[in-house]
Amino acid sequence: MPQLFVAPATIHSPHWLQAFPDAQVVDSLSHIEVPGLVWLLLGRAQSFTQIQTLSADGFKVIAMTAIEQTAEARSALEAGASGYVHYLAVPSVLEQIAQSVAVGGVWLGADLMRQLILGAQRLSPITPLPTANLSLLTSRERAVAELVAAGKTNKEVARELDITERTVKAHLGASFEKLGVRDRLQLALAFSNGTKI
Repeated sequence: MPQLFVAPATIHSPHWLQAFPDAQVVDSLSHIEVPGLVWLLLGRAQSFTQIQTLSADGFKVIAMTAIEQTAEARSALEAGASGYVHYLAVPSVLEQIAQSVAVGGVWLGADLMRQLILGAQRLSPITPLPTANLSLLTSRERAVAELVAAGKTNKEVARELDITERTVKAHLGASFEKLGVRDRLQLALAFSNGTKI
């Protein structure tokens, strides 16, 4: 999937091209030529309108920010963004975001995800949250899923379990399929709601 980073010429991160060597970095949306993943730096007055327009046109949009804020993240997601991240995120995180969004998932940083989970736990009992049936997972899939649900990155999980990031991705993909969740957020919500063993 083509990657397009939209940010003022004065704001740039070398991590963007490290993660996606073929990405385009432009200062306005007039440069969009083919559908793909648009990484849009928030801050301009029209940022949320641009997210709505791009989403309506079938683009996947990741909102980037200089200062992560829960209210801004919520506004970006409500406008149609598929993710929210600091613009200086490291290449491995950018790659994880792209992979998650490419399969229809939503991506938030660990701190924002924790805040969202805590908010979801306070919802009325009428609001159903997914529940994970851990008996469907192998012991290694369960270990990976628990760490990811706690907000760890693939790299952190690999280090903690002494396995490769590729193995983490494989176990995580299998866990998503078995538990019927499509992204890290749904996985974390399922774990926060309690589990069936």
